[in-house]
Amino acid sequence: MDVQTTAIILAAGYGKRLGGENQKTLMRILGKPMLVHLIGTLKQCDLAKIIVVIGFQKEKVIEELKNEDVTFVEQTQLLGTGHAVMMTEAVLSNFSGNVFVLCGDVPFLTADTLKALRQTHRNLRAHCTLLTAIIDNPYGYGRIIRNNSGEIIRIVEQANANEKEKQIKEINAGVYIFVKDALFEALAQIKPDPVKKEYYLTDVIGNFVSTGKKVASWTTPAPEETIGINTPEDLKRAEQYFLSLRRKI
Repeated sequence: MDVQTTAIILAAGYGKRLGGENQKTLMRILGKPMLVHLIGTLKQCDLAKIIVVIGFQKEKVIEELKNEDVTFVEQTQLLGTGHAVMMTEAVLSNFSGNVFVLCGDVPFLTADTLKALRQTHRNLRAHCTLLTAIIDNPYGYGRIIRNNSGEIIRIVEQANANEKEKQIKEINAGVYIFVKDALFEALAQIKPDPVKKEYYLTDVIGNFVSTGKKVASWTTPAPEETIGINTPEDLKRAEQYFLSLRRKI
């Protein structure tokens, strides 16, 4: 029998590039908050639980999701993506399956993509399987670094990438599925960034590699579905994208 899967949506941050005055995940696309679009997709994936990590403007998020069957966990200090996931450990104490982790600003993701990611994870018996995409302009995204055998060895962020790494077009989409116990074991070992003092979820990948755990990936054939919403221009493109999907139906 397949193990169960739950999902953690990270929706606590400020969304500074969108002005930081409103909770980014509540920005509306065709009249519906992008977070609600994403939850609708996750509902198609036969999940045991959907956890939403809240922080900035938490009351607004709770109000918008009052009709959704989700569990809220508060991140009282916004200390990074890794720290946000750490906050969910207590509500997952009796769960031992797989865990999707994804940000709340990726409304274009499809259920088919999430199911393919999970199936790859199961087939390869991986400890973590991450979603990647190949894009022509990877500026701003974390790059996937592989060894000569094609295995993922780390993720390097734009700010830390050297000139050769910046040429890599395979990006980290920020969507993962982990074996739950391995995830929290690694989170307990990562250290905060020395400059920003934040815990990064991507550091878990380095931990897995260094401890011999299997890291796998699945590359979406539709890279546009991985694009996050970070600017007002992104919001406009998002509406056009959803309208184009509707025209195809």
